[in-house]
Amino acid sequence: MIRRRSPVNIWRQSPFVQRKREPMTARPLRADAARNRQLLLDAAREAFSAHGVTASLDDVARAAGVGPGTLYRHFPTRDQLVLEVIDDGLTGIRDLGVELLASDDPLDALHRWLTAYVEQAGVFEGLARSLASPPAGESSTCRMARDAGGALVARAAKAGLVQRDIHIDDVLDMAAAIAWVGEQPHRDADQRSRLLRVVINGLRVDPTPVP
Repeated sequence: MIRRRSPVNIWRQSPFVQRKREPMTARPLRADAARNRQLLLDAAREAFSAHGVTASLDDVARAAGVGPGTLYRHFPTRDQLVLEVIDDGLTGIRDLGVELLASDDPLDALHRWLTAYVEQAGVFEGLARSLASPPAGESSTCRMARDAGGALVARAAKAGLVQRDIHIDDVLDMAAAIAWVGEQPHRDADQRSRLLRVVINGLRVDPTPVP
């Protein structure tokens, strides 16, 4: 007995039917390409620190020792380069937060992490504002850095060292404000440290101030 195939099965088995392709995974960069990418990020960070996000991209490529074509292959737009510089810096903030969770003093750990965050947010003009808004503020690295800071806040609250109703977003808004103040002209170098102490002291349950 000959079994007839249904039209549906014939259609499915046809070599002319376009099959659903499996999603392609991103290929890892070659060693030289990865090195050039990091050189560009380092050069961009320095250029943005000195001249803001409008710094010449040709100067960035020149400082990295590569041609403009290499820069645009890695970062097709200025916005993408800025976002990558932000993510690169926030990776260190995230890692520091994870490391500080193992420290013995929850309040000191929070103070150190917040200081590092403010320093990172003040790397170049406009960065503090970028961190507080999309797309930079919604990147996975930014979320992980925020989560690391949130864990430090929660640990300090659990230890009874800071107020329990403090949310990490409140802390980061204050950090962004401190970084923004530091961007303004005619500010002395110690102002950020003073403002950070004001914030930490305001978070504390114990009225004894942080020196």
